[in-house]
Amino acid sequence: MKLDLSSAIEEISKNGGKRILLQLPDGLKPDVFSYFTELSKHFSVIVTSEAFYGACDIGSREVYDGVDYIVQLGHSEIPNIEYPKPVIFIEKRIEKFPEIPDSAYGILKEKGYTNIGLLCSIQYLDMMYEVQRQLERLGFRTVIGKQDRRMKYPGQVLGCNFSAAHSISGQVDCYLVVSTGKFHGIGTQLSSDKPVFILDLNLRGIEDISGETDRFLRRRYARIFQARDARRVLVVVDSKIGQYRMRLAETIMAQARAMGIEPVLIVANEAKPSDFENMMCDAVVFTGCPRVPIDEEDKFSMPVLTPQEFQMVFGIKKSPRYVMDEIVAVDQLN
Repeated sequence: MKLDLSSAIEEISKNGGKRILLQLPDGLKPDVFSYFTELSKHFSVIVTSEAFYGACDIGSREVYDGVDYIVQLGHSEIPNIEYPKPVIFIEKRIEKFPEIPDSAYGILKEKGYTNIGLLCSIQYLDMMYEVQRQLERLGFRTVIGKQDRRMKYPGQVLGCNFSAAHSISGQVDCYLVVSTGKFHGIGTQLSSDKPVFILDLNLRGIEDISGETDRFLRRRYARIFQARDARRVLVVVDSKIGQYRMRLAETIMAQARAMGIEPVLIVANEAKPSDFENMMCDAVVFTGCPRVPIDEEDKFSMPVLTPQEFQMVFGIKKSPRYVMDEIVAVDQLN
């Protein structure tokens, strides 16, 4: 499905914009010629080839400084980020919904769950409401989570924010996450003590996420255990506008020094294993997107920890359960 650019063209033209930066995720890059040609009828357009990670990342200042607008395809705005340039987000929603048989929800009935919390990633927002209507027709009560200031829509979750799940934890028996992949389901499970299920739209069925969560925890605890003797630590601040947490990094620096650990404060736009290895550190504490230490752990020769994992391994904060790193707000970039 080709995204409609007409509203973006209208807004930029109305406000006198002349030069724009176009950002496309990998899934939309095959259509770059089409989008570039359409926008170029009205504006001077440049396309960034840099990888970017969603609305939290509009690229480097060197790229966007010379444009009037940024047009980012595929993602939804993060409301509490102060973008240095006007950004127009054109969301990609799934329009063709697979038919989910009523029998797919049988596992929820078998387990006696009647109050279902609904969550989704942005592409499946419309599908979540379809699922809500189907569940209520089957006699379930549904509750859609309320978003915090980092989320645009009710029920929406990101890999770094599960506020919608927290907001309804006392009202539901379990959560049903409408999304592809398992990361959002695992993140929800780690953020809550309620059971979590994924509605797999490819298989048109529901999957219990508990087994995947257990495997995830074993991997993370193994990494945490590797870091227990670390004495030289890099504390990394991600310079992306929606991941920049300098104050948190400074807190980690102070905590490390108090324990006799030698820390070095690093600012980076990309987490490159070779850069960290060249600095001869024992471990890395990454304060940017939590998906870097989690999804890319096998790329690094040393343990790469989230701030919560660092505090866990050195006993700074004690918790009976694993605590997922979530980004609620970020510091303002100067």
